[in-house]
Amino acid sequence: MNFSTSASFGDLTAVSTGTVTDPDYFSLRLRGSLNILTAGTYTFYLTADDAAYLWLDGAARALPASNALATIDNGNAHGPVEIAATVTLTAGLHSLLIHYGDALAGNMLVLEYAGPGISGRQVVPNSVLCTSLLPGGPPQAISYAPVAATVQGSPRSSQPPAVQDGGAAVSQYSLAGVVPAGFSIDPLTGVITAGATVALGVHFLDVTVVNANGPSTFQNVLSFQVVPAGPVGCTGPDPGGSPGAAGLYAEYYSGYFNDVLTFALNPAAITRIAPQINFNTSADFGNLTGVATGPPADPDNFSARYRGSLRVATAGTYTFYLSADDAAYLWLGNAALDAPPKLAQVTINNGGLHALQTIQASVYLTAGLHNVLLYYGESVSNNQLILEYEGPGLVRQIIPNSAFCTAPQRLVGPASSLTYSPRSVTLIAGSTVVPGVSSLPVVVTPAPVTQFALTNPAALPAGISVDAATGQLFSATSVPAGTYTIAVTVTNADGIADFPAAFSFVVALPPPDGCTGPAEGGGPATAGLHGEYFAGYFNDDQSFFTTNTPVLTRTEAQLEFTADDWGNILPPADGTQLDPDHYSARFRGSVSVPTAGDYTFFLTSDDASYLWLDNAARVPTPVTAQATINNGGQHGIVVLAKVVSLSAGMHDLLVHFGEDFGANRLTLAYSGPGIPLQTIANTSMCTARTGAPLPVELVRFEAKLIGAAVRVSWATAQELNSAYFVVERSANGILFEPVGRLMGAGTTTQRHTYSLTDRTPLPGLSYYRLHQVDTDGQEAYSAPVALNGNSLQHDLVVAVFPNPSRGSFVVRVQQPTAQPAQLVLLNGRGQTVFQQALPAAAQAEYTVAPPQLSSGIYWLRLTTAAGTTTRRVAIQR
Repeated sequence: MNFSTSASFGDLTAVSTGTVTDPDYFSLRLRGSLNILTAGTYTFYLTADDAAYLWLDGAARALPASNALATIDNGNAHGPVEIAATVTLTAGLHSLLIHYGDALAGNMLVLEYAGPGISGRQVVPNSVLCTSLLPGGPPQAISYAPVAATVQGSPRSSQPPAVQDGGAAVSQYSLAGVVPAGFSIDPLTGVITAGATVALGVHFLDVTVVNANGPSTFQNVLSFQVVPAGPVGCTGPDPGGSPGAAGLYAEYYSGYFNDVLTFALNPAAITRIAPQINFNTSADFGNLTGVATGPPADPDNFSARYRGSLRVATAGTYTFYLSADDAAYLWLGNAALDAPPKLAQVTINNGGLHALQTIQASVYLTAGLHNVLLYYGESVSNNQLILEYEGPGLVRQIIPNSAFCTAPQRLVGPASSLTYSPRSVTLIAGSTVVPGVSSLPVVVTPAPVTQFALTNPAALPAGISVDAATGQLFSATSVPAGTYTIAVTVTNADGIADFPAAFSFVVALPPPDGCTGPAEGGGPATAGLHGEYFAGYFNDDQSFFTTNTPVLTRTEAQLEFTADDWGNILPPADGTQLDPDHYSARFRGSVSVPTAGDYTFFLTSDDASYLWLDNAARVPTPVTAQATINNGGQHGIVVLAKVVSLSAGMHDLLVHFGEDFGANRLTLAYSGPGIPLQTIANTSMCTARTGAPLPVELVRFEAKLIGAAVRVSWATAQELNSAYFVVERSANGILFEPVGRLMGAGTTTQRHTYSLTDRTPLPGLSYYRLHQVDTDGQEAYSAPVALNGNSLQHDLVVAVFPNPSRGSFVVRVQQPTAQPAQLVLLNGRGQTVFQQALPAAAQAEYTVAPPQLSSGIYWLRLTTAAGTTTRRVAIQR
């Protein structure tokens, strides 16, 4: 409990207003138990801004908690205030409960104590706190699944609840508060039943649960929404599995979807039925607490999806009016069933951040039920969403509840989608090593497919064909080099659908001399570069490409995208095929340099792009400062150039590119000895990297306060033609100055360690980096490390190297005194996968080799008497 600054609460944007570093209007409950090692008198200090309360033992287990029984009452809105209380405690575990709430301005919550065996007053340490609740109190929690139910004309009962009974069996259930007529609860099982006489509307129910230790009342544990029957023809289940009813099936999500149409592929946090789309004020959306920020009467930062169907009594032309603040989209018919829906098929596009505005569209509808899909997103300020229509016999009006049905209708018509996975196959011209065969396609169609055919055979060379029965595509070994985009026609009983750019065969040339080994994506190397496409704009964060998974991979003959048409990259991009947006790409491989000399590289892009060569291109996450060309940021078409000296042979190459919106341009060109300015040719590039070892493999670099000086130390696993190292420092992390220089080890495969002392360090926050120079003049820089010149020297220091590793790594531990330590390795789900006890030592290195760990990100947690620290560990098998 050491939230000493507003930022220390972490990212609470899903439940608070304000910013990540200063959240406002949120509340916090912390509960578990506290281990008292020695019986005696203890003084607790609770410092808070604003209200905070502390309960111990039985008072901490009572529900609801009583202010009168609080050990410390630091309530009300106020600035930082400390309240202390002294209590006598036995040795062992004691129940602990803290309530905290922040209104606005600063946020602080700190719990300290002093007592027998404790060295002075201190923050209650993690090692004596436990998330487990102690038995012996009244019931602690109750939950129903699902938490909401829909009732239409007949009685309906809930499932029995799950109860945390507080250590004593439940003896009785009862409904609490104001109970609407028609509801009842089984006192022995807790099953709640809504009778046939319950009034229309949404009813939230409170339940009291009793055990031998007392009663607990829980509010809003279950809701029943009583709805009328749907219109004529409204049959089948709604998306939640309940019978179709009048209205639309509503789902609410945290966060503003910002016009990204894939947001609703995630599970919804709240589901219910919307009688009609008539949210004229912010308060009309109802209580979205837990999904939206802001108060219930004015929710912000949420998104919604409304699904179902609309009954039209008379065939004719209908005009729909969609009013919204902010973004809203409406799809009708089959287009409403796509997941995610397609922007090109939208009926009304009222997207973007804006004040209330109305967009209308007229469509012809046959009599009967038509599918409806409505997306809505609210960022901040006012919330309004209204859907109206007019047509034969209808004046303009809000679409009534009686016309809507929560059940979507069957898809009719031709096939709606055709997908090959992967969408591209690369083979070498004339080679039979990699077969020219696609996967079988996945087709979304309401009726069985009767035939597949090539839509564009005239644009394809002889040798490319399709199996008319299965849709599998083939490329013969006689097909010449080139990239061939294939369009496929799918026929079913309802019609014919054409899917342009459904698949591509990349028939590549053999790789240039010196290009050996497997391609980056697997398989034999070819001419060109290995391209990977990711969803979302990377926003100049180079780690984006190592923490996300590509959606599309293919071989690119060369980087010469001089128009918006990049081929079919939807998804991961959104927008249109001829103007894709919101995606990022990584291109890897190597480039052949025929003659040693100076080469000028030209990188053209709109938006951000980066080029790395040689060593800088080999590391898993490249360093922006080491980029040969930095053409980053959001901008129009910009050309940047850089002259580099290259030896003859293959050189590793890496390009990062990101497109936010607008034009999409990316070109990589060069000029050099005997080479006029030109786009780098397909025959000069290779989809495999050289695999050459890093001339200097840096496994550790750190800076520490030693008295009034700073000791900078580093270690290398191997060195190749290493001339010398220069330690540099900076006050701002941008402009660096040399501190000292040490000679390198030349060429060695042995581990070497180095250290250099800065005896006149900069005051306050400073940065150190390592500048390494080879005997041939090539240079490289480490990532800078920050050092606080005012920090204490007795902190626990833990370093892990190498990181990433292949499963075995070294942990270096430094602490004020020799104390034993406990090492725990956690996977991404917080599960312990390895642990090891470390002997007492003030400073030591330990080799850790967990058995059978798969590749991925893990978290190393080390606990000693000096504290607990956590380090990120990457395993790459």
